[in-house]
Amino acid sequence: MTLYVNEANLIVQFATNLPNLTNPTYGFVITSQYSHQPLVLTATVLETNDRYTLLSIPFPTGFGDSHKNGFYYYDIVDDETVLEAGLVKITTEPGGGNGAVAYEAGVITDERVSDVFFRPNY
Repeated sequence: MTLYVNEANLIVQFATNLPNLTNPTYGFVITSQYSHQPLVLTATVLETNDRYTLLSIPFPTGFGDSHKNGFYYYDIVDDETVLEAGLVKITTEPGGGNGAVAYEAGVITDERVSDVFFRPNY
């Protein structure tokens, strides 16, 4: 499953194969494969029937700006009971920075000119 989280609209809807859910809200726990830190969100049931359930999840403000793109383990839980578990890819917009730091050598190297000598092999 892939979830697209836009910072302009942080409410994401998705369908799951869990039929006839009775509670109005469930826990949606995502755990990063990188940091293994869980984030517990509240999933609200929008529609449920004999085939699927449509859920709505509001992500926290700043989630899209904090570079949370990646793969996560997810659990849909009711109290302590795990109803569904799997893997989710989360793509955020705008995505934030990746933490890269530009390397500055401290020496200006743009104007360097080198001499190239060529000795052919006969």
